[in-house]
Amino acid sequence: MSVLAPRVAAAAASLAALLAFAPALAVTPKNPPTKEPAKAAAAKPETLKFSAEGSAKAKGAFKGGKGHFRDYSVPMKAGQTLEVTLTDKPGTTFAYIYRPAAPQVEGEGRKHWKISPTVDGEYVVHVFLTKSAADKGESSTYELTVSRK
Repeated sequence: MSVLAPRVAAAAASLAALLAFAPALAVTPKNPPTKEPAKAAAAKPETLKFSAEGSAKAKGAFKGGKGHFRDYSVPMKAGQTLEVTLTDKPGTTFAYIYRPAAPQVEGEGRKHWKISPTVDGEYVVHVFLTKSAADKGESSTYELTVSRK
């Protein structure tokens, strides 16, 4: 028998005991998360319905303080052109475009976007009221025009 055999056996026994009691040693959070998901995470994007010509419109309004964004899903094929135009009053609403399972398309919030997707999938147009307008409780109305060719 090797000199190391008792040490290896003791280490194996210690590891087995640790694994056996690991669930009992787990730390339980003081305030466990609720079973209901956050409202923002639960909200699914509205899928836009396109005309035969390839365009869709959506209208909306925001009142600062809560509910100051809306997402629209746009199914796209690689090589198509996606054009997004946002008109609003009083000018405090902007948009981002998110690629499928990826961060936003480069650039800050804008009123007009034109991109050529490189992958198939659901692109999301994120329309939002600026944080400063939302914090002040300001209102905004908008019209979103989306075309794909």
